[in-house]
Amino acid sequence: MEKLRTGKLIVLACACLIIATASSCSRKASRAQTLAEFAATGKSPHETAQFVFENYECKSCHTLSKEGKFGFTSWGSQLRQQSEGCVALLTAMNVMIHVPETDWTSEERRKHAHFQEYGCTVCHQVTPGKMGLTETGEKLASLHLSCVEVQQILNQR
Repeated sequence: MEKLRTGKLIVLACACLIIATASSCSRKASRAQTLAEFAATGKSPHETAQFVFENYECKSCHTLSKEGKFGFTSWGSQLRQQSEGCVALLTAMNVMIHVPETDWTSEERRKHAHFQEYGCTVCHQVTPGKMGLTETGEKLASLHLSCVEVQQILNQR
C-alpha cells in the first residue's frame, strides 16, 4: 500500500513539473513573439517603455506610481536589500564572465542562477569573456530601451 502511495506521489510530482515547464516555455515564447509583433513605429518612447515594463518581468520587482515613479514590490525590496537588483546583478555578471565558470565561487554560481531566474537572459546573453545581447535585447537597444532607459522614460511625466 505504501509503495502504491509513493508511486502516485511521484507521478503527481512529474505531472506538475511537466505542466510548469510547458507553462514557462509558452510564456517565454509568447513574450518574444509579442515584442516581435509590437509595432513600435508611431509609438511614443513612453508607450514603448510601458510595453516593456508590462511584458518583461519589470513589474515582478518594480512598481510604477501614477506619477511615474519607480518603487519596489515586496519581492523587489527583498532583492534590493540583498544587493541583487538589476544593476548590481548585471555588474556582477560583467565581472564574472572574465573568470572561467569552473572557477566560480558558490556565491557567483548563485548570482548566475538568479540572473537567469529574474529574467535578465531575455535581453542579456552571457558568453565566456563577454556580455552580449539576445535578439530581444538588440531590438530594445535599437529603440533606446535598456533597463535604465525604460525607468528614466517612465519616470518622466
